[in-house]
Amino acid sequence: MTDPSLPLVHELIRSACSAPSVHNTQPWSWRVLDLTTIELYADRGRQLRATDPRGRDLAISCGAALHHLVVAAEAFGVAAEVVLVPAKQAEDLLARIHLTPGHTDGRAVEMLAALENRVSDRRGFSTWEVPSARVLNLCEAATRWGAHALPLTDPVVLHRTEALLERARCIQAADPRITAEQQAWTDRLDPGSVEGIQTTNAVPPRRPGTTHRPDRFDRPAATPSGADENTAPEPEPTDCLVAICTERDDLRAWLQAGQAMSAVWLQATLGGLALTAESQVIEVESTRRLLQREVFSYTGRVQIMLRIGWPEATRPPLPRTPRRSLEDVLRS
Repeated sequence: MTDPSLPLVHELIRSACSAPSVHNTQPWSWRVLDLTTIELYADRGRQLRATDPRGRDLAISCGAALHHLVVAAEAFGVAAEVVLVPAKQAEDLLARIHLTPGHTDGRAVEMLAALENRVSDRRGFSTWEVPSARVLNLCEAATRWGAHALPLTDPVVLHRTEALLERARCIQAADPRITAEQQAWTDRLDPGSVEGIQTTNAVPPRRPGTTHRPDRFDRPAATPSGADENTAPEPEPTDCLVAICTERDDLRAWLQAGQAMSAVWLQATLGGLALTAESQVIEVESTRRLLQREVFSYTGRVQIMLRIGWPEATRPPLPRTPRRSLEDVLRS
C-alpha cells in the first residue's frame, strides 16, 4: 500500500504523457490540486483544426493518457479513480483523478512495462497470422472502459472497410490544409523538438518479408508499382483490424474510446504484438458515414480502428517519440 506523494504524482503524470496521441501532438495539460486529486485538461492550442475540427482525435488521445495514468498508479500501489467531467461544466476540463492508497501485484508491474515499451510501429507486419482467440482476448481489455472492441472477421466487411480506409487516405492526401497540417507535425527541422513525429518513425524503411498497407504518412512511389519485373511479389497481408466502438458519439464517448484503445494497445504490447491506429476513415465525414451505415450500423459508433499484427522478429527497437517536459504540461 502506497500513500500518494508529490514526486509520485509527478511520476504518474509523466507516465500518462507517454500515451499515444494523433501526430504526437500531446494535446493535454494537468493540474495537481493536492496529493489526492489531479485534473486533466484539453490543450486546444494543439488541436488539429483541419484534420480534427470536432476534437475527436484530441479527446481520444487524452483518454489514452487517462488510462496510462491508471496503469502506472496500479503499478505503484495507488488506486486511481477517474471521473469524466460533463462538457458543459468546463470547456477544457476533461476529467478528475482521485488517488487513494491501493495495492499492486505482478500483473500491474507487467502492464507498466508494456506502457514503457509501447510504440506505434509502421514498419509492417510479419506473415504470421494472429490467432482469433488472441484477438478476442485483446478485445476483452476494452470492456472495462465504457467502450467495446470489435474484431473485423467477415471477408466482405473487411474488404469494404479497407476500401473506405484507402478512400479516406486519398481524400486527405488531396486536401492542402490537411497535408500542410500533417507536414507541420512531421519532419521537424529542430533536432531537439519534443513534439511531432520523426520521419524515421512516420515513414520507416521497409524490411524484407513484411506486409505493409499505405497509411497517412506514405508518399507516392517514385516509380509505378510493378515497374521492376524482378521485384518479388508482395506477401499477403495477415494483420487484423479491430474497431473501438461506443454507444454515443460525444466528448465522454471519445474519452472512453481513448481509454479502451490504450487498454487494447498495452495488452497487445504485453503479448508481443505490434499495433498502429487508423483514424483517417473517421476524420473524413463522408467515409465515416459510409463506415457507420454499411459496417457498424448495429454495433455502436465506431471511433477509431486499430491494425494489429506480429512484428518481424529481427527488427531493431524504434526510437522513442519525444515528449514534452513535466513543466510544460503542468498548470499552475
